[in-house]
Amino acid sequence: MSRVVFELMSNGDEQGVSDVGRYLGDSVVVRALEAWARDRALSLEVPDEPWRRRGGSGALLARLRITPTVEFGDSVDVILKVCSKGSPAGEARNYERAWLSSPTFASRHLIRQLFQPQTVEDGRVLMFLDSSEMVSNSQTVGEMEPAYQQLGAAEAIRSILYRWNEPTGWTRRRTSASEFLRLELRGALNRGRSAYRWADRAGLMVDDVDWFGVRIGKSGKLPNPIHLLNDDSAFSKIDVDYVLGYSHGDLHVDNIVVPLTDGQPDFGQIRLIDLSGYSSSAPLSRDVATLLLSLILPTVRAKTNSGGDMHTLVRLLIDADFSHSDLEESVIAQSVHRVRAAVIRGLDYELKRIFQIQYLLSLLAQAITYTSYSNVGEVGRQWYFAFGLEVVKKVNEMVDFKSD
Repeated sequence: MSRVVFELMSNGDEQGVSDVGRYLGDSVVVRALEAWARDRALSLEVPDEPWRRRGGSGALLARLRITPTVEFGDSVDVILKVCSKGSPAGEARNYERAWLSSPTFASRHLIRQLFQPQTVEDGRVLMFLDSSEMVSNSQTVGEMEPAYQQLGAAEAIRSILYRWNEPTGWTRRRTSASEFLRLELRGALNRGRSAYRWADRAGLMVDDVDWFGVRIGKSGKLPNPIHLLNDDSAFSKIDVDYVLGYSHGDLHVDNIVVPLTDGQPDFGQIRLIDLSGYSSSAPLSRDVATLLLSLILPTVRAKTNSGGDMHTLVRLLIDADFSHSDLEESVIAQSVHRVRAAVIRGLDYELKRIFQIQYLLSLLAQAITYTSYSNVGEVGRQWYFAFGLEVVKKVNEMVDFKSD
């Protein structure tokens, strides 16, 4: 596409506006941009290398160049992000909070907002993020070759746990396992949500399906994971310690951007994008569990479609001792191993014990959440639920449930 400048002033070029509409594909957003640019005497320019995509939540992202039209000033490249209305619209506020709470980390690993966010007439929010050539000279971890994926994923976890947070400053709290699970699910099982509807169709929401007749441990039965967040569940009788701090909140592989230098990834300069789930006081296991289940998603799809054995991968994800020698030839196993090793490398014995329990509970919450994702397919949803059962078994080995 040739470079076209769109002067969005009161006497703007209608043909230019039409081109903006074709580029962005959203007339409501274009009208909002017209008004925003007109008020600030700015022009919008489609760069020589146009770039558009949809985020995982369906949010529109597009690269634009913004130039002052009245005063002297340099052009800046931005990533225009159109955040969905509702809870994700809090992403713009979360960016501000993250920068204010930890400016040193943010300047190195987050992406700055170059202009204040703007609300569109239908409730969506426009964000203007600093592009700084990162689109044309970067890859997300999800776009990388598997050998590089594991390096990028491990570095992201190290950055969050040991730079954004520091183990000496981790906050500890104590609560019931059921309350912790509710905290991690963040409403995913609320009535009407996708995970609730799937569990309801599977017959898992009814009151008399509290326990499955699976013999494990001393209890002889396995609790229904869907009911474990209830106040009278087996989890409600278990108190757990956990550590909390700064959390990205949605750390899947496509939210980790790795700059490229001469075609080679620079993992020391990774950027974390999409802070819609950011929290300054979330369980630190949340990002670990989210990233690991995101890493294995392509393998889950392939294995569930082919009927492949996933037992070894499950063990690697949930066992406290994850140094399985029979996994050395598996790239995905190496990725899981590298991420988990990055997590525990700086922890003493007591913190490892605490983190293992909360990590399992975060894995369970993520497994339940994955039953809401249509892109994993019905067989994939069933696999993630079965994986949740395996996590519950592992928790039972550590604390032992009591069934009536």
